[in-house]
Amino acid sequence: MTRTLSRPRPTWPATWVALAGTVASTALGQAPLTKCGDAYHYRWAQKTDTSLASKQPTAVELQQIVDTWTAPQLPADDWCAARQGNELHVYSVTGWVRLLRHETDLDWHIELTATGPITQCMIAEIPATKYSALFASARTSLTDALQHAAVDSSGPVRPPVRLRFVGAAFFDGWHLTHGRHGDCNQQPGGLWELHPVFRVEQP
Repeated sequence: MTRTLSRPRPTWPATWVALAGTVASTALGQAPLTKCGDAYHYRWAQKTDTSLASKQPTAVELQQIVDTWTAPQLPADDWCAARQGNELHVYSVTGWVRLLRHETDLDWHIELTATGPITQCMIAEIPATKYSALFASARTSLTDALQHAAVDSSGPVRPPVRLRFVGAAFFDGWHLTHGRHGDCNQQPGGLWELHPVFRVEQP
């Protein structure tokens, strides 16, 4: 399968453009100097939090998330904003693993699609194992599930593998103004993630 990395710029709804302005103003101010959790990363405490892990997950279609979920009303100083709305719940999402990349912040970045082509894409992130044994277990489950696939240095998984990811919803507003969100910003709903992922399962 030939994978094209360049994508058209998304057309953002007016409410998303307004949110982008608040994120941008935060980024240009003192926010990058703020420590969220134990790191200077956007909403890092929320990205690594396991307090929701015991909640019963709600099954949701990947396509429903990227097509219909709207952005939360994050405050202007959203660099360390608490979870809200959909972010307060745990979901299970089944999709095809198309890409696995080890990020500089030590997250495992996974791109999922609902169907064959690279459309209807969303991201799942497994934080570093130092934050929880749950993340170590999720990484092991993912590695085992991909043992018969090839993952090259740039991340594509060939052949793709269909798996279920269970984790907390997270809106990564940072990518409204700070570059690509992997290949999943083709549509605005692609800024929704499962972050952190608590479990990786066979569907």
